[in-house]
Amino acid sequence: MRKITAVLLLLAMLLSAAACSDAGETGESTADTAAVQTETAAETEETRPMHQVPETDFAGANFHIAYPEWQGYRYYFFADEATGEGMNDAIFDRTIQVEEYLNVDITQYSPGYIAEVVTEAKKAITAGDDVYSLVLLHCIQGVSELATNGMLYDFDKLPAVDLEADWWNRDMMDVLQLGKRTCYGVSDYMIPCPYAVYFNKDIVEDYGMANPYELVYEGKWTLDTMVDMAVEFTRDVNGDGKSDPENDNYGISAPEVSKYISFVTGCNQFLTEKNADGKLQLALNTEKTYSIVETLAKLVVNPGTVYMPSAEDESAQFDFNSGRLLFRLDTIAGAVVFREYEADIGILPYPKFDEAQENYVSLDWGGLMAVPATIQDGEMVGSVLELLSWLSAETVIPAYYDVLLDGKLARDEDTRAMVDILFDTIAYEVGCNYSAIGGGINELLYMPSNLVLTQKSTDFASFYAKYEKGATAALEKLYTSLEKIEG
Repeated sequence: MRKITAVLLLLAMLLSAAACSDAGETGESTADTAAVQTETAAETEETRPMHQVPETDFAGANFHIAYPEWQGYRYYFFADEATGEGMNDAIFDRTIQVEEYLNVDITQYSPGYIAEVVTEAKKAITAGDDVYSLVLLHCIQGVSELATNGMLYDFDKLPAVDLEADWWNRDMMDVLQLGKRTCYGVSDYMIPCPYAVYFNKDIVEDYGMANPYELVYEGKWTLDTMVDMAVEFTRDVNGDGKSDPENDNYGISAPEVSKYISFVTGCNQFLTEKNADGKLQLALNTEKTYSIVETLAKLVVNPGTVYMPSAEDESAQFDFNSGRLLFRLDTIAGAVVFREYEADIGILPYPKFDEAQENYVSLDWGGLMAVPATIQDGEMVGSVLELLSWLSAETVIPAYYDVLLDGKLARDEDTRAMVDILFDTIAYEVGCNYSAIGGGINELLYMPSNLVLTQKSTDFASFYAKYEKGATAALEKLYTSLEKIEG
């Protein structure tokens, strides 16, 4: 995972070198340019660490993966055949290489959406069935349940896996580790999925607004700035005093309410933190949170600044096709869809709290991988996971980058820079991952939409007081359950 930036940088260098060669402005011959590229590639191959998995014959053992029909799992993890499409073929080749090197058969099965895969995993593990070697999860659903019920294998004890290697994200795994066992794995096999802010460049230009890209580069892309731009564009066009998607201009839209959580983490404010004993405690009740709430509240002063689909009809989206939307909050994968619009669409990280904040923060909403406690051949499972992770950084991640930056986006250096920032500033909110434990944790996590956008209130003090006691008790119960499992 720590190598992702280096891989993307190499890709950018090669594309840049090729472009200079085509333009004929470098003063180097084509042969010279090719030699430089070859030398660079060779140096990278020599310096990149090599996995230490020995070539082994596991006699055709099945490595079976359960996954939900959710987010990137549907598009960027599995390929049954080569099609000539870059991302698909990189995934397919990765599978073939691992199968041939270890003589295993990698297969996958989806029982349905995010809750169904948890039910399927629990059913198999409770029965002592070794049917699944790997379970791919949602970032929240089932995370606390599977860990606190002792249903998962400890990654620290998996043979053939080097968790200190660059293709594993040990930092993230340590964040997720609440007890003595490492229940969840994150490696280059797990493509990050931060939410991003998309904007209509045509509107920015037509209204004479500040260029958001320049604001990002200068460290001035702040929550106040984004909210002010959204409010400025909002118009009750037909003057009826109501939110009317058929006629009005909207500052911000999102397909569902989780997208607003990233405003808080983007300000480097988190729901939880670890205390001196390494245990989670609530961390949301700060002066910064009060300020965030006050700023977001400007979005609901006038009707129409935020378009929120009803819970009954979340498919009724209001997007850039209307020509009356400035910002849309969505996943990084949304770039694939938005590049097809007639309007010129840009991509940005979520804004910082203020200019004093050093870095942008991009909350990862990608899934997690777990190994069932019932596996019988840890050597086989560990060897496959190590190779899948190592190979992902070689080919799959660069191919994914190409998918995001295909077509006209590939010619936009600002967009490329923004995607780099998104990947370089990935952060994790462990309180989010374990929020399904109940007791008010989930309500506090969804505070931006629950309090500000829905209730149209800035009374964070009362909101927090309502859930603090229950959330604290839920965290304590979580550790009690873990301690029972760990003896």
